[in-house]
Order: sequence, then structure tokens, then C-alpha cells
Amino acid sequence: MKARARRAGVVAGAALAASLMTVTTAAAAGPPMPEFRGRGLVHVFSALDYRTRVDVHDVSGYRRTVLWPLNWKVCSQSPAAGRQLNGQAVTIGVVKKTEKCPGG
Repeated sequence: MKARARRAGVVAGAALAASLMTVTTAAAAGPPMPEFRGRGLVHVFSALDYRTRVDVHDVSGYRRTVLWPLNWKVCSQSPAAGRQLNGQAVTIGVVKKTEKCPGG
């Protein structure tokens, strides 16, 4: 009788652990990536979680360093809008606000 009760406890504990892992995994999946193209670079930093790594690159061909986000607009992004953010780095391609994005 004791063995059966012990076995039932182990099975119930395993089921509880499995359900907790499912909830934790679902919570770990991040929100979808917003659409940033055409918006100011400042919007990227205000919309994403502060723990998200954001790599910003000048895509104009001039290889400028991006120092003041207010002066730049987004031309490209990776991951694409709507994709799940799961803790990966976000790559943003920018040009000065007065410039046109390359290729369009």
C-alpha cells in the first residue's frame, strides 16, 4: 500500500513539473517584433525591452557612427516584423532622418 501511494505521488509530481515547464516555456517566448521601418530610431529603444540587445548600423554607405538616436530613422530590421522575440539580438539599419533609405 505504501509503495502504491509513493508511486502516485511521484506520478503527480512529474505531471506538475511537466505542466510548470510548459507554462515557463510559453512565458519565455517573447512578444512579436514590431514594425520599425520608416520610424525614428528612438522608437526602437522605447518599444523594446531594455534587456534586448540592439545592434545599430548606418546603411547609407558612409559608415557613420550612430551617436544621437533622434537624428536617425530605421530602414531595415532583423528579425522581421511579426517574428517572435526570444531573447536574440535585434539588428537595425538606419540613415539620417533627412536621407532616403537605400534601395527605395
